[in-house]
Amino acid sequence: MIVLRPVQLSDISHLERLADASGPMVSTLPAKRSHLLAKVEHSIHSFEQDVCTPGEESYLFVLEEILTGQLLGTGAINALAGNREPFYSFRNDIKIHSSAKLNIHSRIHALTLNHDLSDHSQLCSFYISPNLTDTFYPSLITLGRLLFMSVFPMRFANDWMAVLPGIFDENGRAPFWEHVGRKFFGIDYNQVEYYNTVLGKTFITEMMPYHPLYVTLINEEAQAVMGMEHSEAQLQCDLLSNEGFEPDKYIEIFDAGPILTAPRNAISLCQKIKSVSLAINTTHLPTQHYLLGMAENNSFKAYIVEGVLQGQQLMLSQQNKEQIKLSHGQNVFCVAL
Repeated sequence: MIVLRPVQLSDISHLERLADASGPMVSTLPAKRSHLLAKVEHSIHSFEQDVCTPGEESYLFVLEEILTGQLLGTGAINALAGNREPFYSFRNDIKIHSSAKLNIHSRIHALTLNHDLSDHSQLCSFYISPNLTDTFYPSLITLGRLLFMSVFPMRFANDWMAVLPGIFDENGRAPFWEHVGRKFFGIDYNQVEYYNTVLGKTFITEMMPYHPLYVTLINEEAQAVMGMEHSEAQLQCDLLSNEGFEPDKYIEIFDAGPILTAPRNAISLCQKIKSVSLAINTTHLPTQHYLLGMAENNSFKAYIVEGVLQGQQLMLSQQNKEQIKLSHGQNVFCVAL
């Protein structure tokens, strides 16, 4: 049995291992103990708060194998992407240029630095151990967080988003960065991603261009990767897309990866949540998989279980019920998978 639960201080050593394994694919999980410790403490404090409206809270979840205590994945949520500092992205715009005398009317694609998405809640820090990519557990990280956001709507904005890593190679070369960002910063892609995580966003406004970048003037290699996700982000992209997230007109400013957005009421999972009580399965009916969420005070845990749903009652095996330590008749949230 595997659980998605809030991170604890005792997880820090395991979290360091996951951060190191995730590499540049998860820039919001820097492999440095001091920064990870700050993220863990911030998450614990966020869960403890009674929240009426979203603010500076950030919630970090870990995927734990209950029997061994081993951590197998991570996933986080920033209540507001731009609470303390604006969240910057490039917006795909169309600039109109026309001349009546020349009888020319042109629509030119341009990228404009903006912070339109600052008021969105942000899913981030998705990582799953490679040996679990073909299981239900990547869904547990993604859908479990969406269930948490649905159960505690006051903690989050009405618009949600996720930034997917763009195209870069094993040497840390990102075509978009090489032809655009490097011209303004003069440093490597991995360096700027690290600075973005640990130094805040001020340097972006200090160094990035204020005026629109005309796409036709950008090298074709960089143009070709705009809005494309890294191959290792395909799983995350599929999970979010299946729930109603879509690439809009925004891309990440360093590697041009896609930014997926969705309003809360467009999320598929939000329409399928049921509040049920638990019981022991004594039937011979065929079982199916369910996402199970349990809210206790301000905390939250999620599991994937096999069971039978009849009316407002979810029937589990005795073993499942004992593993997740839920009492008979306890109300939980469930979603059929």
